[in-house]
Amino acid sequence: MTQRYTVRKINLMPLAKFGCLLGGVAMLLPGLVCALAGTQILAALRTFLAETETAALDPLGLGTPIELDFIQLLNLAEVQALIIRLDDQRFVVALLIILLTVLGGGLLAALTILLVGWVYNLLARLTGGIEVELHP
Repeated sequence: MTQRYTVRKINLMPLAKFGCLLGGVAMLLPGLVCALAGTQILAALRTFLAETETAALDPLGLGTPIELDFIQLLNLAEVQALIIRLDDQRFVVALLIILLTVLGGGLLAALTILLVGWVYNLLARLTGGIEVELHP
């Protein structure tokens, strides 16, 4: 005996919850990769700014070099302090990047699936919905 059912409406809230969970789980690995890359970039920036802080140039070759402080010259003292502070808190920065990536992916997936469910409900109202046959 075959029973036929028609899906005329999908409840959107459970659909959004499922989309949020699915998107969050899907973005966990990219979040880990972004966190590792972000912390490595911070460490590289810190090293670069520390190594290029001052330089001695001898433009005329007379043996009297001119000392240049690039951090002060380019007004990067606040940026350097921020990079040092973030690099010192590397674990917290990595967790924050992972959290934001997972939350962003979850929200984006939830909104996408919510939109698909809303469009289905609109089309089901016009066409009658999808018909499903169930066999015992």
